[in-house]
Amino acid sequence: MRNSMKQKVKTIFEALERAKVSMTDMAKITGISRVTLHRWKSGGVVTDRIRLNLAYGVAVRLNKACELGKIPLINRLKSEERIARLRNIVSSVSMR
Repeated sequence: MRNSMKQKVKTIFEALERAKVSMTDMAKITGISRVTLHRWKSGGVVTDRIRLNLAYGVAVRLNKACELGKIPLINRLKSEERIARLRNIVSSVSMR
């Protein structure tokens, strides 16, 4: 894996930990399978840069949402509601 790709993967999983977002939720938000996310986390080959860039963009927004205090979500929500809320937060946060 190239260095920039490794850095993106690292950023993705650091953001998930910081935002307290599970890989299952990330999979539902992005449409990237949990298997793929687990493979990336364990150092496996990234075969699809488009999906990597999608996940990276979501991760950047999750980090920004943490900085803004929008997440981690403090209320225990059912999966569907939590995913909807996270999607709204991600879409409302600028990458800048």
